[in-house]
This record gives sequence, structure tokens and C-alpha cells, in this order.
Amino acid sequence: MEETKLSFRETLSKQLFLFKFCLKASPGHFIFHIIGSIKVEVFIFLEHIWWIEFNLSAAEEGKPFSGLLMATIGIFILFIFHQLTDSIYNYWSLIKLRPLLYQKFREKIYQKAQQIDLSCYDNPDYYNEFILSSTEADQCIDRFIDDIYHVLRYSTVGILYFGYLWNSNAQSLLMVAASFIFILLSGKGFYGLKVKATLEKNPALRKRSYIHRVFYLSDYAKELRVNDKFNKVLLDDLDECNEDVQKVNHKYGFRLWILNFLQNYIAKDFILYAIYLPWLMWQIIETKSISISSMIILLYVIRRLGNNCNELANMYPKIRMNSIFINKIQEFLNYKPQIISGNVSVEDDLKVLQLSHVNFSYTDNGKPVLHDINMEVKKGQKIALVGYNGAGKSTLVKLLMRLYDPDSGIILRNGVNIKTLDLAGYRNQISAVFQDYKIYAATLRENVVMDLCSMDKKETFEVEKALYKSQFTLKDKKLKYQIETPLTSEFEKDGVNLSGGESQKVAIARTLYRENQLIIMDEPSSALDPLAEYQLNKTLQDIADKNTVIFISHRLSTTRDADIIYMMENGRIIEQGSHSQLLEQQGEYEKMWRAQAGKYMC
Repeated sequence: MEETKLSFRETLSKQLFLFKFCLKASPGHFIFHIIGSIKVEVFIFLEHIWWIEFNLSAAEEGKPFSGLLMATIGIFILFIFHQLTDSIYNYWSLIKLRPLLYQKFREKIYQKAQQIDLSCYDNPDYYNEFILSSTEADQCIDRFIDDIYHVLRYSTVGILYFGYLWNSNAQSLLMVAASFIFILLSGKGFYGLKVKATLEKNPALRKRSYIHRVFYLSDYAKELRVNDKFNKVLLDDLDECNEDVQKVNHKYGFRLWILNFLQNYIAKDFILYAIYLPWLMWQIIETKSISISSMIILLYVIRRLGNNCNELANMYPKIRMNSIFINKIQEFLNYKPQIISGNVSVEDDLKVLQLSHVNFSYTDNGKPVLHDINMEVKKGQKIALVGYNGAGKSTLVKLLMRLYDPDSGIILRNGVNIKTLDLAGYRNQISAVFQDYKIYAATLRENVVMDLCSMDKKETFEVEKALYKSQFTLKDKKLKYQIETPLTSEFEKDGVNLSGGESQKVAIARTLYRENQLIIMDEPSSALDPLAEYQLNKTLQDIADKNTVIFISHRLSTTRDADIIYMMENGRIIEQGSHSQLLEQQGEYEKMWRAQAGKYMC
């Protein structure tokens, strides 16, 4: 797979990216972490090499006990310092400072997620990258911190122990070099295959995670129980995902096992015990060039240096593997939105929106969703978009909100192309409730305000007024804390799970709270009872006097009072006019009205 190939320079740049990030996000922890990784190996060298060798040589040479005592006291003082600094790291830096790395890294990802185009969610490949970035963020930080720790530790061991061997037995370095080269070559193959396997399994793992969510989220609980046969469909899909994962495991498993065996047995145990140890014994017995105490120290040094050099050789494939995931995250963070804000400020009131010969499709060379749309929306008008499913109504309002840009044609606000307008300023004048609105695990107030709440009396009054207009009652006994009542019971035991109609009223209240110049409602009354629907229509009539309202509805009782009704079919506007005008035309709208006429009075 081409995406697994990163050059040494690219690998280094990915590590440098995270190095700079960690140093900026939590400098105290990162510096403490670096110093600690070096300190631990310096202490181990002094304790396990210098102190032990000092004791052994003192015993062999008959040195005075006072020297041993002073060396032991010095090691004990260093041990206390070592333990004290470790405690500070483990119980302060690790607990209080390290979480800042995860927090700020995820903030970068979430901030980018708010900026990416809505079209990215329609692209399975890009969405797969988005999910990978989100799920790998913490792991990338953990792997990088762990890699830095081990690289510095192994490098410190290499410098200290290499210097020791150079002065005492330079020939031993040949054994270390042989082991190092062997592990470097086998490790490169091992981690290269591991990355390929991870990337190939990712789509199946993501689908398996989705099926897992379906079975435990309350959103699906009722339907799964009513349609119990669908459980088998999901379980079949789960089996298919597991099979796909197993295919990848079988594809790479044997080669990964062989390479891992070469790394851990041949490069370490075989060279150390089958070659180096007999050679040391030969020097003691035949040449008498080293003592038994020297052999003990050398065996420990060469084993420690060999293991650490082997681990250091292993680090590059590990770092390279992590760099591939860092690269995925960087690609996500570096994505340049196609919906680019203009530089013309939006300060005047909305007077008219015009769509001229607008065409749109969701994908390049895809099936057109909108064809030659021409429309004019004037201030204060109540506009209805009607038509059967798939007619393009929701897509049209998404273009009006500039969630997408048309493939061709133009959308004008007060005669100015909306592409040239400041994007935030343009959208801030629009309130919308979508067909797939969501209720968040937050208070009722927060679900209406959808912003940082000031908690003052004015805000409270406006929130309650918006809820009143949307026919949401605060007198319900289950609303124990009124607008401070937490919604959903996911995190709060006193949380309230609203019905579909109640949830829709809250979503409508969001749009009414803002009192923006343009209000867009996609199926605003789909979950409302007839009385609530009638009251909503009255509210829409009231706010239409000073606001422009565009709403989509299949229930024509909500459209009959609209100033202009646009009948859509297959992405085209096939009829337009008032309710009475369209009935007189006896076209598609009249047929739809006649199909529903038994429910409504003309």
C-alpha cells in the first residue's frame, strides 16, 4: 500500500510536528519526561555497573571497607533522589500535566472538524480518515511520548555502556553491532507489515464499531426489539467484519510471527548465549585475559547494551509506523475547506435571496440532485418547499445556508454573490432546524441557546419565550429543574428523555430563540400532534411579518398559508405559486393535495 511508505525525512518531520506540539501544549511535563528518561539510565549505570564493579574489585584487591561504605552511602543518596523525582513525575506531572496533551490535541481535531466541508461526510474515504484521526489521536500521543522516552533511554545506555566497553573490552562491541544490524533489518520488515495490516483492517474495524454502537445505544433499542429479525442481519454483518479482519490476520500473521521470532530470539538470546558467553569463558580459561568478576560485569553490560541497541534499532520501524498515523492526522488537520469565506461583511438586513440557474450534485460526475433552480425569496415571505422524498428540498436549503456550493449557477443575497460574503456573518443571520436534529446531553437551556449561557434573567426570559412559542410546556412534572433540567439520561440520573414531539419542539425553539432574519425549517411539524401543528402555523405567521421563513413539509396543511409554494420533483421546480393558484393549475401539487384532502378542510 502506497500510503505506508514514508521516507526518513518525512518520518522525522512527523516526529518533529508532535515534538513541537507537546513542548507547546504541556512544556512542564514534556521537559520533565525527557530529563526523567535520561536520569533513570544514569542511575542504573551507577548502581548496576559502577557500584557493583567497585565492590567486586574491592573484594578481590582487598581495599578498605571505608571506601565501600562511602560508595554505598553515595548510591543510597542517589536512590532517594531518584525515587523522589519519580514520585513527582508519577503523582503530579503524569496526572495533572500529561492530560493537557490529549486535551489540546483533540481540541485541534475538533476545531478542524467544525471547519471541514459537509461534503467530507459524504465521502467514505475521507470520513474513514476522519474516524482514524479521531480514534488514533490519543494513541499517537502515547506512542510518541513512549518513543521519546525509550529513544532517550536507549541512547543514554548506548553512550554510557559503549564508553565502558571501549575502555575495558572493545572486542565485545562487535557482538553488539551484529545484534543491532540483525534486529534493524528484521524490525523494518515487521513494523512495515504491521502498518499494512492495521490500515487494511481499519474499514472492517470501523464497521464493526458501528454495529457495536447500534446494539448499545438507546437510539436503536426500540427498533431492534420490534424488528428482532434485523438483529440477525446485523450479526451477519458483524461476522462478515470479523471474517475480513481474520483474512488480514491470516494474510500477514505467519510473516509477522517469523519476523518477530528473528527479532526476539536470534538477535538477542542466540548471539548472547551461544556466541558471546562461550567466548568470555575461553578468555577466562585459556588466555586468562579477564577475571571472573570482569566476566560477570561484561556479560551484564553486553546483555544490557545489546538489548538496548536492539530496542533502539526497533524504534525506527515503530516511529515510522506512528508517523504514518501522524501523517493521516496531519492530512486531516491540513485539509483546506472548499467552502471558503468571502471578505465582504454582512451588515445590512436581508431583503432578497435569489437563485439563478443553480445545479448541484454531491459527487464529481455524480447524479445531479438539483437542476436549473430559479427562485426568489423576499424579506418577510413565508416560503414552502413541497414534493415527494428525494425531490431535492433539503439539498436546496443546504445550498442556501452555504453548507454546499452549487456546481453552476449563482445565489445572491441583496444582489451580492454569497460566496463573496463573510461566511460566519452570513450564517449567523440564519436559524435552522433540520429533519435530523439532535438533542444533546445538556440542560434544556443549553439545548435552546446552543452557545455559552450567560444565565441572566434576560436569557432565561428569551429561552422560556422561545419554548412557549414552540408549544413546549414547562409545567410537565418531569421537568424537575425547569429549563435547568438535564436532557437525556446518559450522564445524569435526573436526566429527562423527551418524546419525539417534545424534542422537535425544543429544536424549533432553537430557531425562534435567535430571531434571525431567515428561518429555515425542514419538516418542522413531522412529530407534532394536530393542535401543536396548528399553533406552530400561527407562530410562523406571526414571525413571518418581520422574518423570512422557508420550510419544507410533506403535510400540506402547513403549506396552504405560505406566500409562495415551490413544488419540486426530481431536483427541479415544476410548479410555483400560492396554494389557491396551484390548485387551479391542477398539476402535481393539486394531486398531492387531493391525496391528503380527506384530512384537511379546504
